[in-house]
Amino acid sequence: MRKIAFLILFAIALFATENDYVNVKWLTDVEEAKQTAQSKKKPIMLFMHSVNCYYCPIMEQKTFSNKSLQEKIYKDTVPLALDNASDSDSIEESVNDQAPERFIVSMTPAIYFMGPNEEKLSKKGKEHMVIYGFWTAQELKEWIDDAKRRFIKLYGEKYGIKK
Repeated sequence: MRKIAFLILFAIALFATENDYVNVKWLTDVEEAKQTAQSKKKPIMLFMHSVNCYYCPIMEQKTFSNKSLQEKIYKDTVPLALDNASDSDSIEESVNDQAPERFIVSMTPAIYFMGPNEEKLSKKGKEHMVIYGFWTAQELKEWIDDAKRRFIKLYGEKYGIKK
């Protein structure tokens, strides 16, 4: 009986682990994301998450596991995910996974859209294009479309992208 229970628990654990890999493969280093975005001529989509955030794991499991959203993220952006906590508050093993101070937000989940050199995708003098809270896959696809339009309009010529 114990062996059967062990096998069932092992199968559940294996299935749960496999599902973790269904989600977006996020970069976790700002400089790597910037270089990738420059070479691919795409905006960066920065997912700010926190260990204390109720909605962050829900977005990871429900929203970012959507296949059509994943395709859109890879097609139109460079995905970057950073821990919103700093230093000792962070659960990340690598300091590269922690967000630089300039990206720290008061609420997570938060998603920044920016150009390859951290250019703002809003009018001059405004903040970065940031959206806060839980979003569905369809809503995020619309935000990505908006970010892509803004990126091409503001920086298309700079990066050699035809409008």
